[in-house]
Amino acid sequence: MLHRFALRYNLNVVLPDKNGKYFWILGKLYQNTHRKIIPVAKDEEYNILAVDTFYNKHIYEQLIPINPFFLAIFREPVERYISYLFYQSDTCAILNQKKKTNPYIFHDYTGETPPILNDFSFNENIMNVSRFTERMDNEFDMIMVTEYFDQSLILLKRKLCWNFQDIIYITSNKNLEDAGYALSPADRQNIISHFKNDLIFYEHFKSKLFTEMSKLGVGFLEELHHFKMVLKLVKDYCTFVKKGDESLVIPESMWNQPFIVDPFECYIMRLNELPLVRILQKRQHELYNERSTKY
Repeated sequence: MLHRFALRYNLNVVLPDKNGKYFWILGKLYQNTHRKIIPVAKDEEYNILAVDTFYNKHIYEQLIPINPFFLAIFREPVERYISYLFYQSDTCAILNQKKKTNPYIFHDYTGETPPILNDFSFNENIMNVSRFTERMDNEFDMIMVTEYFDQSLILLKRKLCWNFQDIIYITSNKNLEDAGYALSPADRQNIISHFKNDLIFYEHFKSKLFTEMSKLGVGFLEELHHFKMVLKLVKDYCTFVKKGDESLVIPESMWNQPFIVDPFECYIMRLNELPLVRILQKRQHELYNERSTKY
């Protein structure tokens, strides 16, 4: 979504300047990170950083120094654990084999997954999780909650003064292979016991999201309902659209300006992260070369 926003408005994006394995990942950020990314033209700044990195506020602010908006998303730890295991080919094969004899495939299963707080550079030897959560609450402008994605998007739209066109999406990364299993209360509790810090963090920002939504009243719910109807129109159009078809026109409402969705927009929305990063890398090189010739 953020990368589509960058494409639409021709923004400069922080992207790894590399090919090969993990070309879409920056990972840990260091003082020399600027040497590993596609440059911007003289007197220009980066506008968006939305590739995989480990949180480093100092480097982020060096890369995007002008009023950066810190945004993250956090998933419920048990759901994230299950999704991660099905995403990995080796553990996915094990789980699919177990499903053939017993749907309770996570009974006594302890497949290794890294805590999501690792991405936030959390180190419990330096700071306890409560203090760390408070610190992240102060440093981030918003942490979205995956299980309340549409609600989070409406809040994000309001915070950034965006339009519906900026937050529409088509679900394309749904892992269908994790269907057909069951999870008992004991299994769930066993998984949670491995991710206690993640759960504390998750519950804090879920509670914060609920508090913000409750303050916005009925108007927020009405906007959310309208947004879901727009998403349905977009999904139906993009599911059956063909090249050369007319664009879908989303009419004006009290929550959005009118906008169009064309076949190319559908194509971009269907792309997963890797091909979209490839498109952006090519475009960022072109922007740099084009704008550098002006100086």
